[in-house]
Amino acid sequence: MSKTLHLRSLLVVGASAAALTAMSSPAFAQSGGSNVIEELVVTAQRREESLQDVPVAVSAFSEDSLRVQRIDGGQNLLQAIPNVNFSRSNFGGYNLSIRGIGTKVVGSGEAGVSFHQNNTPQTANHLADAEFYDVERVEVLRGPQGTLYGRNATGGVVNVITVKPIVGDEHMSGWLSAEYGNYKTTRVKGAINVPLNDFMAMRWSASYIKRDGYGDNTYTHNDIDDRDLTSSRLQFRVKPNDVLDVTALWEHFNEKDSRSRIGKQLCIADPGPATIGGVATGANRNYFSQGCLPGTRYQNAAYGAVNSVATLGGLLAQLGGLSNGDLNAGKVQDHNLLNIESVTDPIYQAQEDFFQIDASVALTDSLTLASLTGVNYNEGYSYADYNRIVGTGVFTPVGAMNLVAPGGFVTDPQVGRDNKLRSFDFGRTDSKEYSQELRLFSNNEGAWNFSVGGLYTKYQSVTDYYVFSNSLTAFAQLNDLGGIPNVFPFYVDPNFPPSDNEGRNYYDSRGHNTTTSKAVFGEVYWALNDTLKLTAGLRYTDDHKVLDSTPITLLAGPTKVAPPPASGVIPNPNFTGGRGAAPAVRVDYQNAATTGRLNLQWTPELSFTEASTFYATYARGYKAGGFNTPCDATTPGCAAVTSSFAPEQLDAFEIGTKNSLLGGSLIFNATAFYYNYKGYQISKIVNKSSQNENVDAKIKGVEIESIWEPIHNLRFNLQYGWLDTEIQNGSSIDTMNRTQGNPNLVVVKATDGSNCVATTSGVATLLTIAPSAVLGICSGLPSALAGAIGIYNYPAGVATAPAFVNNSPLPNSVANIGQGVPVNLTGKELPNSPKFTVGFGAQYKWDISDSMSLTARADYYRQDDSYARIFNSTTDKLEGYQNINATVTLSNPDWGLDIQLYGKNLTDEQPITDLYLTDDSSGLFTNTFTLEPRQYGVTVTKKF
Repeated sequence: MSKTLHLRSLLVVGASAAALTAMSSPAFAQSGGSNVIEELVVTAQRREESLQDVPVAVSAFSEDSLRVQRIDGGQNLLQAIPNVNFSRSNFGGYNLSIRGIGTKVVGSGEAGVSFHQNNTPQTANHLADAEFYDVERVEVLRGPQGTLYGRNATGGVVNVITVKPIVGDEHMSGWLSAEYGNYKTTRVKGAINVPLNDFMAMRWSASYIKRDGYGDNTYTHNDIDDRDLTSSRLQFRVKPNDVLDVTALWEHFNEKDSRSRIGKQLCIADPGPATIGGVATGANRNYFSQGCLPGTRYQNAAYGAVNSVATLGGLLAQLGGLSNGDLNAGKVQDHNLLNIESVTDPIYQAQEDFFQIDASVALTDSLTLASLTGVNYNEGYSYADYNRIVGTGVFTPVGAMNLVAPGGFVTDPQVGRDNKLRSFDFGRTDSKEYSQELRLFSNNEGAWNFSVGGLYTKYQSVTDYYVFSNSLTAFAQLNDLGGIPNVFPFYVDPNFPPSDNEGRNYYDSRGHNTTTSKAVFGEVYWALNDTLKLTAGLRYTDDHKVLDSTPITLLAGPTKVAPPPASGVIPNPNFTGGRGAAPAVRVDYQNAATTGRLNLQWTPELSFTEASTFYATYARGYKAGGFNTPCDATTPGCAAVTSSFAPEQLDAFEIGTKNSLLGGSLIFNATAFYYNYKGYQISKIVNKSSQNENVDAKIKGVEIESIWEPIHNLRFNLQYGWLDTEIQNGSSIDTMNRTQGNPNLVVVKATDGSNCVATTSGVATLLTIAPSAVLGICSGLPSALAGAIGIYNYPAGVATAPAFVNNSPLPNSVANIGQGVPVNLTGKELPNSPKFTVGFGAQYKWDISDSMSLTARADYYRQDDSYARIFNSTTDKLEGYQNINATVTLSNPDWGLDIQLYGKNLTDEQPITDLYLTDDSSGLFTNTFTLEPRQYGVTVTKKF
């Protein structure tokens, strides 16, 4: 990096949709005490350019900017960029959305905003876990990318660019930062640059974070959601001349703490209807409960608990004679979204090793060949209470269940000995990604330049997700031997966590995913004259995905063969060898697409501005499709789950302008965009498997950003985003509200915990003549009985046969299993797309002396209401929220010393940033995600 570029990269700006935003006092140097705002050099187009000259929607933040605004990691980026939204999501992931495009898919679905480190794509990454340290800058590109880099980037790209070793410096240099804050927060970060000779250097940088938990486990009385993580980066750089430049990097990340993968579980408890069609439900009442009812999650009632009988564990406990009724009846949770109530504290572990070789060779003065090789290993493990509550009821075994649970206590090898319903889940993910990019680009003085390249990536992951419960253990023990307690200990896995090939006391989803992607891409730049420049780019992508997945199994037996039964023991005649006997299901998906970009840039000389740029862009984006998780074939409705889902295709139109006004003291930038979206990918959990669907949408919006320095050392910045999203077609069944309020329909529970829909009149008749048959409705009553009482005869206009599963047609051709009334999605908003986002910052710098200054800064952010799901129901509502940060920094450049007092989320907001709805067998509870609480502390940084 040249000294000029290094100096400019220390200037702090943020620009979105071709807008530039000042972030802090150190952000821009001032010439001769004037209030002229200087520029930042970025590589958004894979070449060094002034950010104000780049006709691309890009935001850029230097490490100084990240520090002064307390943008510690990816979760804080939304505070400084309009039309960006961020939240943690289920299974330890996150959703970073740009202009309404993010990650609302699970399973084989991929992020719409691609993450890169030093231009290398990373499918599995820790943007939401790790914090930024020793970075040259963080660039965030808006809109579809791909003609330069950015696989699958329909929404945009986040590119973290680390500081490279400095070659040619005779002395060691570096910096060290130490911090202490509330929650006993300790942060230590630093870097040291060691010159090895005139053309070689080494750089080591590291980050260590440890703090107490943000929340409390009110059962164990321990704090939870703490942090204990380290990250280090070692780099070697060789630059013997202006021809060759090679940097090798190894980064290691490790976390082991009680981070809450998910937040509090909210539920409006559903006791089930007392009557159906005028007939009392009586002892069957719980079999018509969803577990949780629809309704806003902002009301007091949402802090109840799921009806346990509506969950698989609670249902089997009742059917097996272990309990009778809702074991969570009357439960009320505290209203702090950070607190849980669990018999055990969560466990969260993550590890990553990233290797990269970045090499470039100057073939001529104007032609460079670059190679970028990356290998990324990731491991993750988490364990948590599945419901995060302690129930109000205890086991009351009857009959043979007394032999399994003497005195009401079930002894479970994973859960332990307990007389209350206990359910836990844990997941393991191991992944490896290899990527290789070759790129040839020019840097001519003439009118023409180009950049062409190719990218090969291969991503492999193995996932295991288990849900286990002591009620499932008891049911399995009872069932294995026909009601006699299990005397063969290997029928229930004695290991914790459960091993891969044993045990029949849990739900299991396992899969091996391999994704191979090949692409060629390039752009051509043509300066038509001194003020007009045309950019044209193309990309061809070929994606191939293979999933080898064990079908989702429930109460699966061990792989080993059962031994001969002991004397007097009745073996289970249905035991056939367990899940190990079931072959893996292979799903193969392949798709190719051609995308591109066309951009016209005009830079006229105008009398009322110091510099102006206008641009218009058309770009086509693409994101690969994938496959749905194979469901349990015995589950009602499984046949309706398709094996794969379609890719996304986005046509984006954008116009923008960048302007420097009032002698350079005012930056005013604006952009407007329109997206025609085909195949937007969304997910929901149905019948214990992830089901991904596609819808079309229109997106439009405006972004305005401005920086104004009216007098020397006083600076204001504003960023505003307006977003309008609208789904154009499609329908889907809302599992939270399958009947859509139709009084002629009623939800019924199946014996595997799933739900179906039947007619109110038919169920009322069944309750009158054969109430014991209620649990057989979803799996299919005999046709004669069903036809006689009209259990599946839906009223005209309620639903049509294609919307349901047709396992055994009745004489009237109406499907015998009703999945629900489809919701027309036309006109609905896309999830996590607030109508507006606004940020305002103000700072003032006092020059105490020639070598010392004091800078005070405050930042305010607010986003509008939005929805967590495409149904836009009251259940999905996410209320808008605000955030206020502030810093006071004392600086002495002569000493290389900074002392900063900081405060984040000063008003201690606790909004719900996103919601995740579980499936029927879990009782349709809602996992919540929120902001980190108020934080404050002091940081001391020394440069040397």
